[in-house]
Amino acid sequence: MTTHPTGEIPGFNGTRIAPAGVTWDAVRVPRFLGLQALNRLQGREGAIAMDTSDRSMYFLVPPGTTTGWSLQHSTALGETNHVVLPADDKETPPGPYWLISPRRGRLHTNTDTLRTALQAALGPRDPNQPDLDRLRFDQIQGWNCALCGARLYQDRSLGIFRTDSGLLQTPTELWACAPKCR
Repeated sequence: MTTHPTGEIPGFNGTRIAPAGVTWDAVRVPRFLGLQALNRLQGREGAIAMDTSDRSMYFLVPPGTTTGWSLQHSTALGETNHVVLPADDKETPPGPYWLISPRRGRLHTNTDTLRTALQAALGPRDPNQPDLDRLRFDQIQGWNCALCGARLYQDRSLGIFRTDSGLLQTPTELWACAPKCR
């Protein structure tokens, strides 16, 4: 198996396994959240790779800028990680593709600008976060409060949540009592 001078390993159909932390770091987010953040970036985005296998997006940011990254529903990928990138000219599915190709100009999204866009897309958070592991179906569906379990007659959004297992494997907006129950 041969590697590219930048450490990339060729994959199938023009894809390549590329090391993060060399020419870019990456921030991986669920597609639903990433598209909302993209709307808020308003032309300030760099290259964005789409992974159709798990419906995620990878924003490429300057190398070394994701150290200490801590934002719900996102994963920072730096020098100890690799990312499967699409072929340079692949801009449509199936398989990995570029939503915004690096060939269109800018390679990097500013890391702070991306964080701000993702935080805005996540929406305001209630200081009493729901216990995601204990939510019932009626709470996830928005029929009952995600915090106290009471039937909702007036509600307020707690934001969008996702977990790696259980009932919240796709980003879901959760609702709580209005006025506040706690």
